Amino acid sequence: MDWKAIATVAVGVIGLIGVMAQRRCNRAQGRDRAKADLDRLALLPEDSSVREELRNHIDETIRHIISVEDSERRDGFGITLASVFLIVSAGFAYYFIEHSGWWLALAGAFFLVFGLVGLASDVPRRQRDSQGRRV
Repeated sequence: MDWKAIATVAVGVIGLIGVMAQRRCNRAQGRDRAKADLDRLALLPEDSSVREELRNHIDETIRHIISVEDSERRDGFGITLASVFLIVSAGFAYYFIEHSGWWLALAGAFFLVFGLVGLASDVPRRQRDSQGRRV
């Protein structure tokens, strides 16, 4: 097996994921967007025709932050469990490649599917109650 080629692909994929995560984190969301809108409102002249519309938009944004965004959380236990499943899947894949036992591929596929489904359902922020269950 050519580990050099695999390492090159892995570095490229990790770099791409990093760029995508950085772009997502740098977008103005919630409070940042409301603060930027408040700054724009302060710069508008008093007789501007869009001043009232912008003020209403800011009010709606702040209401949304209070009612939804402050109560949205990720499920830490689910993310941890899904990550463990993915690590176990990677271990099975490694042993399958090294020892070529078909049952290792089957077990790895099982853990891979449950790990990916777990991450897909637990990573997005959702409204949850005090015990972490979805509301």
